[in-house]
Amino acid sequence: MPFDKNAADVLFMRGEYEKAREMFLMGAEEGSEIAAYNYAYCLLGGYGGERDPALAKSFFTFARDMEGGESCYNLAVMYLDGVGVERDLRQALAYMTDAAELGSVEAMLYLGMCYTLGYMLYPDITGICMIPYHKPEMRLDGVLMLEGDMGDIAKDEEERSTVVRQDQRRAFEYFAEAATADPTYVEDLVAKGRFLFARCFIDGLGTDINRNVGMQLMLSAGKLGSVEAVAFLAENGVDTRQLAEFNVKPND
Repeated sequence: MPFDKNAADVLFMRGEYEKAREMFLMGAEEGSEIAAYNYAYCLLGGYGGERDPALAKSFFTFARDMEGGESCYNLAVMYLDGVGVERDLRQALAYMTDAAELGSVEAMLYLGMCYTLGYMLYPDITGICMIPYHKPEMRLDGVLMLEGDMGDIAKDEEERSTVVRQDQRRAFEYFAEAATADPTYVEDLVAKGRFLFARCFIDGLGTDINRNVGMQLMLSAGKLGSVEAVAFLAENGVDTRQLAEFNVKPND
């Protein structure tokens, strides 16, 4: 019987991790990239069996060309923290760049901030789950960054400052990509991208200052749900009645 992704996803969501893991492995052996990705996720998080980050890396690598860039993103974070692999910030940057090229909004935002500051940051989003759909796993709940060895802290800080150089134009380009990405499943991240892209025009980051364009983008970010954009607009005199129409919760 060929791999049935929907059935495997349902098993995982029911908490029947061992059965789901077996099905994902079967699909991976059949050549399915998404099955390989999900099997790697099970290995990384210890779902349905022992954790095996090193083996997870192999299956993420098999799926590295998967559209959307999720696999490359997870590989990048593994290299950033040395989980299942030897820590390598340059390899992490290469995978993060590939992830952005494949469509990962998480990677676009991460790289935009890295090139803004000239520093390899600790990622806010420490992994992406695809069961059943694309879902960022945040730092406190994620399965990554559990066991990485930072080693010499001072050396680590120096390395993070030398691997990537400040480049405002590249930052601008990554924020532009994030701002115009498909918001399906990642609406909050695209909203953040629009907010940061707006700030580029308002602050002159990587482009000429154009407050009119920046404010239009800020309005768009607010309508999409950016709390930061709504706060900025309120501070800059936008009618509060207009802001009240935005789909933003006060405690977001």
